[in-house]
Amino acid sequence: MYIFNMITQEHKGKYLNFISSIPDDHSHEKEYGIIFLMHGFGANMYDLLNLAPMINQKDFIFIFPNAPIKINMGFSQNGYAWFPIESNNYQDSSKLLNKTIDEALSLYSSSNVYIGGFSQGGMMAIHSGLFSTRKYKGIIALSSKIINADELIINQNKPENTEIFISHGRFDAVINIKEGRSMRDKLENLGFKISFKEYEIGHEINSNVIEDLCQWISK
Repeated sequence: MYIFNMITQEHKGKYLNFISSIPDDHSHEKEYGIIFLMHGFGANMYDLLNLAPMINQKDFIFIFPNAPIKINMGFSQNGYAWFPIESNNYQDSSKLLNKTIDEALSLYSSSNVYIGGFSQGGMMAIHSGLFSTRKYKGIIALSSKIINADELIINQNKPENTEIFISHGRFDAVINIKEGRSMRDKLENLGFKISFKEYEIGHEINSNVIEDLCQWISK
């Protein structure tokens, strides 16, 4: 049973809106890690919010950015995307995301920063995070894939200082498990240390994923 003890706040960002979730006993005398988590295609910044206290509600601040592209999901429901599925053109959103990360880090500074996401959000974590000019301690890719292997050029985040957590469901009908395995192999070939986990699930995040992610974060 999880006890939810975190304080959440919506932020009207200059570039992207985002939600922060901080420990309820937050102290300015303590340095916290920061985890940026991006939602998937058609969702919004609230989608992964409940994961924060399940992952770590004492030692980390979580930031949940909202993707910039508004899309009609039908039945009068709107969602958001990081990039159009048909184009895979993530560069514009990447610029907005990185400026939003700058903005969030001006509010909550840390030398222990992770970036991650689910599905399309995980793709952003890989391409706009791992291969960016910003240094991250770790990358989290949940049910995701590589967009363009030719763009995997190592910059600040090198195999010796950045670890990667990848989870994928064997029955994922949205992003095939082969994509997750391929991502693992490509990143291992670049020298990165990968924690790769497969689960008997579909395109989702279950308690087993959370438990393994908790252990990985706590190392």
